[in-house]
Amino acid sequence: MKIFFIMTFVLFGIIQINEQCGKNEKQSTNKKMSQPVQTPIDQLPEGIAPDTEVEGRAIKNDKGGINSYEVTIVEKRLIELKAKYEEGKLVDGKKKEIQFFKRLCRGVSQGFEEDEQERLRLENELAELQKKYTVVILYCDLRKLM
Repeated sequence: MKIFFIMTFVLFGIIQINEQCGKNEKQSTNKKMSQPVQTPIDQLPEGIAPDTEVEGRAIKNDKGGINSYEVTIVEKRLIELKAKYEEGKLVDGKKKEIQFFKRLCRGVSQGFEEDEQERLRLENELAELQKKYTVVILYCDLRKLM
């Protein structure tokens, strides 16, 4: 009778150990699966941080024209682009190099003509960059300039 009780306790002990091991394995696999995709945020260009705000997806009006852009951060945008480093260059999932671009962002105007010339110059520069690179545009929050 004593042997029966000892064997029962040993059996329950083994079952408990197996269940605990199974839980640990499930937890470690869940942790691996829930971790976000690693991005090369440690090698960003100077002045660009993982939490720097950038323009995300375009918000269009009824006629198909772009009204504005969603604001996101560099880290999330690079994840969307499936960015990684290859041969020292930041590239997207299609192996196209990624460049960052800063639009004209001023709180105080230099005058209409100067602003318009600078805006046109930057728009032309952006168009040229977009032909060759995937361009991530830095967000300009005018409220922070005041």
